[in-house]
Amino acid sequence: MKDGAKVLLIDDNPAIRELMLDSLASEMTVHTCSGATEALDDTEIQAPDLVISDYRMPGVNGLELIGKLRAAHPHLPVVMMASRADINGPLAGAGRQVEEFLEKPFLVDHAILRIRRVLDRIALSKATREATNSTSVRGTLAQMSVIDLLQTIDMGRKNCRLKLSQRGQPCEMIFHEGQLVHATMGNLSGEEAVYKVAGWSEGSFQIDFERIECEYTIHHSTQSVLLEALRLFDEAQRDGSEDGEEAIPHPGPGDGLSGASLSAAGD
Repeated sequence: MKDGAKVLLIDDNPAIRELMLDSLASEMTVHTCSGATEALDDTEIQAPDLVISDYRMPGVNGLELIGKLRAAHPHLPVVMMASRADINGPLAGAGRQVEEFLEKPFLVDHAILRIRRVLDRIALSKATREATNSTSVRGTLAQMSVIDLLQTIDMGRKNCRLKLSQRGQPCEMIFHEGQLVHATMGNLSGEEAVYKVAGWSEGSFQIDFERIECEYTIHHSTQSVLLEALRLFDEAQRDGSEDGEEAIPHPGPGDGLSGASLSAAGD
């Protein structure tokens, strides 16, 4: 999606606008605005694929602006640039309204990688919503983490089979109306198989949109399984830090990974 994406960048600082524009323009169409009035006029007719907005701006702040933009475009994806104090303060409850936070100050290269990842998630979500029973979606785990994939399928409420592969190791998961009902990886099955592969950051995935009848080896909701997977990763990170070893990278959104564009193909 990145090559054809339309991005609206809103920041009252012209230096940041120019820097971000120079970094993004080779991969996507970027329009810049200095504040709320200009942004509202720009999106009056057609919404962009993604809005990147600063939080602290004169007059209307970024969160208030997003509320105004979503009055006309309810599902508009947003990346918010803000300080750590603002993310932990006035924006602490805004996680459901924002796809990604970019903590200021940030390295531009790192920010661009995270923006690319958000666009990949948007592309997969769109492909999932529009999929028919004869469609497959393929991509890499550098584009979409396993956690991102499970969240997207859960929200899409589709019947599908998710195939994962890393270094020759396959894993298969079955979803009925978005709920994860079965998983296998080697001699593991059920939730244990999910926890084993939740941190994969290399390899590939394929989603085949069809209903597969199977034994139910998972009886908790997809969200419950995801929460436990994240808890295990947080635990592993703490243990790794205490032992002086490199901690396992967190698999959730915002890892700053990048990859080639997603592709959709008929079976």
